Amino acid sequence: METANMERAVDVKLRSTIIHPGQPADKHTLQAKGVIIEKAGNLYLRFEEKQNGQIIRTTVKLGDEEALIMRNGAVQMRLPFSIGTPRPGTYGNGPAMFNLLVKTRELQMNTDKAGAAGDFHVHYELHADGALLGTYKLQISFMEGLK
Repeated sequence: METANMERAVDVKLRSTIIHPGQPADKHTLQAKGVIIEKAGNLYLRFEEKQNGQIIRTTVKLGDEEALIMRNGAVQMRLPFSIGTPRPGTYGNGPAMFNLLVKTRELQMNTDKAGAAGDFHVHYELHADGALLGTYKLQISFMEGLK
């Protein structure tokens, strides 16, 4: 028996704060059109962004105990989040690919009952080769929009 995937158009607002050791905080905001998909009891947020004229497709598996950000296109990235459990991730730009360790400090997901609007917040550290690359705070808000 097959179940239909529920897909809705949403407006996405992403706010990120990046703190590299010894440097001031770097803040970014992105607004995009995307879709929220319910599949097998999980919520997935998909949207695209342009960076230096190239497209990056982002999928976020939303959760408050475990979550995952996957980016494909001009940037290749896989960041799994789990409170209390460091997880291996990857980042690539062009031919270079780097292994990362993701240490999640905070993870929170709130949605309305229909799953048409919500807020996702994650605060994490990225490490490579035993060194701290930076501390990241990411907030993604989405609200049902028009397709």
